[in-house]
Amino acid sequence: MDKKELRKMILKERRALSDSEVHDRSLLICDNIYRSRVYEKAKDVCLYMPINNEVDVALMLDQVLEDGKRAWLPKVIEDEMDFFAYDRDTPLTIGAFGITEPDTDEVLEPDENTLVIMPGAVFSHDRDRIGYGGGYYDKYLDKHREVMTVAACYDLQIVDSIPAEMHDIKPQTLVSEKRIIEG
Repeated sequence: MDKKELRKMILKERRALSDSEVHDRSLLICDNIYRSRVYEKAKDVCLYMPINNEVDVALMLDQVLEDGKRAWLPKVIEDEMDFFAYDRDTPLTIGAFGITEPDTDEVLEPDENTLVIMPGAVFSHDRDRIGYGGGYYDKYLDKHREVMTVAACYDLQIVDSIPAEMHDIKPQTLVSEKRIIEG
């Protein structure tokens, strides 16, 4: 099965999850991330605003701030993605692809204490990743190799293997509601 077919099949399964399944599974995944070494080490935590039944890591925003870390959300400008500051007073607007973005100009300068929590469509046991085809995370992570990475996904998104390409960047850690796979 090629990447397109695999992406389509897994996203159909993900879309079939009920709102309560998304919420309950997302809470378990967020709890697993909180207990990870990379979360403990992180000073800056980059999250995303979920769409189409993605793992709802936005549930982490308040806890990240309560833990004394800085929260950041992605914003796409032209064909580049960067992370922008978020706190409880940051206004949110609808940006590229209809995704909620922070209305601020304060951009992250990532370092080795930055944790990027990323979405995706399909993952393998080897942590290979199929995104949504835009390559935004691959481009960002290629420029900022010093950051720590966690992919948040449901267990149903993890398959035995996927066709990976050279430009595909593996997350260091894969976290689902049932398991944590580290590299």
